[in-house]
Amino acid sequence: MEAKKNVFVVLTEYQFLQALNMAVVLYNKPEYNNLIYVVRDGSRLKGFCVTNELKINNTEVIVLDHWAPKKIVNRILDENPNHFFFFQAINAINIFLGHTLAKRGVEISLGPDGYGTYSKFKKKNWLLSFLRDTFKQNKFLIKNKLLANTILPFDYYSFGNHKFINNLWITHPEQYEHRSKNKVNICKLPEFNQESIDFIKKCFDFKEQYPTEHVIYYFNQPFWSSLIDKEFVFLEDVVKQFPDKKIIIKLHPLTASEVVKKYIKIPNVDLIESTVPAEVILLNLKKCIVFSGWSTVLITENKNCNYYFNYPIYKSLDDKILSQIEIVALNHIKFIHSPKEMKFPNG
Repeated sequence: MEAKKNVFVVLTEYQFLQALNMAVVLYNKPEYNNLIYVVRDGSRLKGFCVTNELKINNTEVIVLDHWAPKKIVNRILDENPNHFFFFQAINAINIFLGHTLAKRGVEISLGPDGYGTYSKFKKKNWLLSFLRDTFKQNKFLIKNKLLANTILPFDYYSFGNHKFINNLWITHPEQYEHRSKNKVNICKLPEFNQESIDFIKKCFDFKEQYPTEHVIYYFNQPFWSSLIDKEFVFLEDVVKQFPDKKIIIKLHPLTASEVVKKYIKIPNVDLIESTVPAEVILLNLKKCIVFSGWSTVLITENKNCNYYFNYPIYKSLDDKILSQIEIVALNHIKFIHSPKEMKFPNG
């Protein structure tokens, strides 16, 4: 009997981490053949080590470097998968593939790409945004000769809303609220497997060693200008609150060089610029404080650490963008206004 073929398409480090873990934990059986396509356009996954042998058990990782959209689509369609997994529903190529494969009877799954899975959007001009985004993405598809014979909708503010989606894979389904009208199966993502983590380290040629116990980790994210001053005031207060503790900042891959220079000037702070997914570092920590504004990284739970979002300090600024978003706190993350509210585990 021919093995069932699972095809994953990933565009970011986090997506690769989730895809690889799903393949290794859920589909590591003789009846499955797993292919993970890593699509790189130059902005993400820069540290992916393509010289390493990218195969684990029945899962093969294939890197597509700077491929044209139509070439990517043809490659995936030629695989004739039984099950197609994608992780970014605002990407025109992903939606075209999902729509086209669903018409062929392929099972379609959408995995998480960020905290937007749990966020509530209060867009003031939803219809205008929907029409603009739909026009823009369909124009992109037509320009690249990817014709769906219909207008594909693009609603960025409602997770998993496409009718062709069969399954939504969620880290914390107990806190997920499906607000779209389409009917989907809600599936819980598996806990991270050590075999997966070790293979991911190999893929990124991860050799660095960092403090892993009794330190403070800040997982930053690219902020727009109106939030940056508030970010640095909070970081300086963290240094004052914990003068005897080392503070480690794991840089987001898209962190601006000007912001990095400002981080360097903060006393008692070290930077991690590794391209390895931040979740891999997070899962290795013990008895640490970990915090962020509202980064996707902290969705991944490590029960040995205390988790904090300082999102409320940014929400208080009456920022135009944040006024249209309501972040839902997952059960393992505490919202805080001040570093004084942060405590180390067992202390």
